[in-house]
Formats: sequence, structure tokens, C-alpha cells
Amino acid sequence: MSNLSLSGEQSLTLVAATFPDRTTAADAATELRADLPQVEVDLVRPRDADFARKMEPESGGIWRTAVRSHLLLGPAGLLAGALAAGMLVALGWPAAVSSPMLTTLFLATLGLFGGLMLAGLFTLRPDRSRVSLSIRRRSRAGQWSVVAHPRSPAQSDRVVDRLRRAGGTVIRSL
Repeated sequence: MSNLSLSGEQSLTLVAATFPDRTTAADAATELRADLPQVEVDLVRPRDADFARKMEPESGGIWRTAVRSHLLLGPAGLLAGALAAGMLVALGWPAAVSSPMLTTLFLATLGLFGGLMLAGLFTLRPDRSRVSLSIRRRSRAGQWSVVAHPRSPAQSDRVVDRLRRAGGTVIRSL
């Protein structure tokens, strides 16, 4: 993993599938573990007490993602704002030319906050939240689920294919 990576997690994608009964779900999980031993696979039973850990097993990785993304995107936004201010002054926009320091301060601050907001969005991962909420709703309805945490796009595609072939209703994050 690159030092400039925004993510501190090993698995960026979350793939899950729901099944109507325990046997089908357990068989799908066993087959997936045998086919892709490097992928973390969990079986989620209805109203599972360990639901949160199974959906997000890398809590330390989430914190690393938060720190990395904020440390990279905040300064990047600050720089982008300062560059935008410099361009406005260089292009001769009257408001920027009349007060170049204020323009630079304002746009750099705006860029900093924009970068920090993007970092927060990257950390929260709304695409994963959508999967978790869907599986939680289905779990409360009495369905069993298989949750996988692939580490590459190729593994993600294989997991989706295997779970569909096992008869599961598949949902995945980006």
C-alpha cells in the first residue's frame, strides 16, 4: 500500500448476500472461504449480536483512513484554494486584484474546509453504509447473510459471482 494512499483499510469493498435460511447461507460461506481463502468471510445470522464487527472488522483501519485522508485532502484543498486565488489575481479579476491577500486567505480557507469535508465523506463511506443498512434490515426480517471483505476488484467480482451462483441476493459497495 502506498504511503500516499487515503485508505488505511485493507478491504475497501464490502460485498454481502442474503439468503432465506441458515443452510443455504452457511453453504455459500463455506464455498466462498474454500474458493477465496484470502478474503474475510462472515456469516451473519438474524439479529446477530456481533453484527457491527462482521460488517466493519477493520476498526483500526477506519481510524487510519480518517487520519490519512484528512492529512492529505486538507492541505491539498488549501493549496488548490491558494492556486485558484493566484489565478484570479493573475487574470486580473478586479476584486482579487484590489485585495490579493484577502482573496488568497478566503479561497485557501475555503479549499481547506472543502478538502476536510471530502476527507470526512471518504472516511464515512456512504456506499458501505448503504450495504450495512440493507443487511441489518434483512437480518431483522429473519434472513441470513454472508458478508465478504475482498481486497481487490478481481476478488470483488469473484465474490459477487460466487454468491449469485449460490442463490443469494447480492449487494455491494463501490
